[in-house]
Amino acid sequence: MLYDELNSNIDYSRSNLRWDGWGAYSEDFLLKDHVVEILDHLVELWNLPKFPKTPGKKWEDLSVRKIRLTEKELLELEKICGKEFVKTDNYERIFHSAGKSYYDVLRIRNDFLKEYVDVVCYPQNETQIIQILKFCNSKKIAVIPFGGGSSVVGGVEALKNKDQKAILSLDLTKLNQLLELDMQSRTATFQAGIYGPKLEKILNDKGYTLGHFPQSFEYSTLGGWVAARSSGQQSSKYGRIDKILNSLKVITCTGEIYTWKLPPSAMGPDLNQILAGSEGILGIITQVTVKIHPLPQARSYFGFLFPSFERGIEFIREANLKGLKLSMMRLSDEDETELFQILSKIGKQETWKSKIKDKIIQKVLEWNGIGNTKAFMITGVDASYLEIDEVVPKAKYLAEKYNGFYAGTKPGKNWLRSRFNMPFLRNYFLENGVGVDTLETSITYDRILKLHEHVKEKIKSSLKYCDVMCHVSHSYHEGASLYFTIIFPLDLQNPIEQWQVMKRSATEAILEVGGSVSHHHGIGIDHKEWYLKTLSDSSKEGLLALKKTWDPKSILNPGKLLP
Repeated sequence: MLYDELNSNIDYSRSNLRWDGWGAYSEDFLLKDHVVEILDHLVELWNLPKFPKTPGKKWEDLSVRKIRLTEKELLELEKICGKEFVKTDNYERIFHSAGKSYYDVLRIRNDFLKEYVDVVCYPQNETQIIQILKFCNSKKIAVIPFGGGSSVVGGVEALKNKDQKAILSLDLTKLNQLLELDMQSRTATFQAGIYGPKLEKILNDKGYTLGHFPQSFEYSTLGGWVAARSSGQQSSKYGRIDKILNSLKVITCTGEIYTWKLPPSAMGPDLNQILAGSEGILGIITQVTVKIHPLPQARSYFGFLFPSFERGIEFIREANLKGLKLSMMRLSDEDETELFQILSKIGKQETWKSKIKDKIIQKVLEWNGIGNTKAFMITGVDASYLEIDEVVPKAKYLAEKYNGFYAGTKPGKNWLRSRFNMPFLRNYFLENGVGVDTLETSITYDRILKLHEHVKEKIKSSLKYCDVMCHVSHSYHEGASLYFTIIFPLDLQNPIEQWQVMKRSATEAILEVGGSVSHHHGIGIDHKEWYLKTLSDSSKEGLLALKKTWDPKSILNPGKLLP
């Protein structure tokens, strides 16, 4: 298997997945034995005393309200799904009541969450979904579609309208099979509840790949990717999910929607693109047909060092305009590059040989015009050996134009090995008084540096102590996505207000420069206020009219995306 670092053996039983943090209990941060060293670096960076221990509450001690459904109503749901697939225990209810954003995890582990789902249903087929929606419509019960639950924008938070009596979480992960593989057209149809690793393994075993690897790949599902309009790390080669998407089946409260399996056509507005990004407010995505590709013969991932973030962006822009067939270009700014340098040395004993090696490297970089501050890029090619031999020299030649220094393949191999692992570090930070949040946006090249500086400046002014880092995560002909990571000591007295002030400062800074509210995380409830500012009144009315057509009683994922 080409993608041999992909973990396809994760146990997705709800008891093995963390309700108050990222990932499964059976998986962990690769540098977990060196977390103290990482924390010590932050203490030194901010010149603070050691961070306090901040353990969260046990799930058994959370203030989970009583179920608002009657025994008769629960029996009706059991008749639809089967008793074993209707869950009302507190663990299941807690697990399904929020996503995995910093804000979600902060609230749930400290018992700040105000609302919980009342029941969790695991339908095994589409007929059951139709019956559940019919039941919930008649009983005024909110329905929240749930896949991996990895949303970081409040996309699966337990919310209901005032006239609704209860909340049902519709967990789609039992719908996880390959339905059709069309080798001639190179498409595959899957049920929407399939997790990323299982989907990719099914395709890999047959000689294909989807090529869609978002950061949440191991803990997110195909339906969630489409619902949130996600982007994968290799989107430069394979495209975002809305480009990979070929057709859909969606169950609404008023009927079923099918889009035909066709190449691009001019048959009116594209329903695929209306439903992609709809975040479960219009209907339940049950089947997705996607474009697939033969597994590439080989891959080569390598690093470049640029003298500045600006020079690296110039390389990215020209690489896109020239059509250089790189699968990915991930450029860290100077602050993120510095942190990665520190992390790369953690757990390694310094010797006289390593000191000499570091001095030689530093001299070589200086000879190439790269000083103490630098911007690091991971890039690579998934292709045939012949294509790799053609593209890599072109990338090196173009990098030289912008004073880029080729750093070899070792950084690329290290990144591939650990690319889905970094979110596990947040679990340890939250146990030790440190917050970490991320946000992303996209903008055209002419404003990208202004946006980068403005957002970092506004975040720093909103927090007393913090480290703000950024990287270009995805890039296109006209612009790119900026992905920010913010690390800060927790305000133990007002942690929610601390986050809200920071979030507002950052998002308003993005809009001031004209960036997007989201590039690949979606809107949910966290971004809704600012998303609505980008829409005209007529746009809002049109979107609400669609919702009223397919969800007239507004039971589907209320509170998200639209008023």
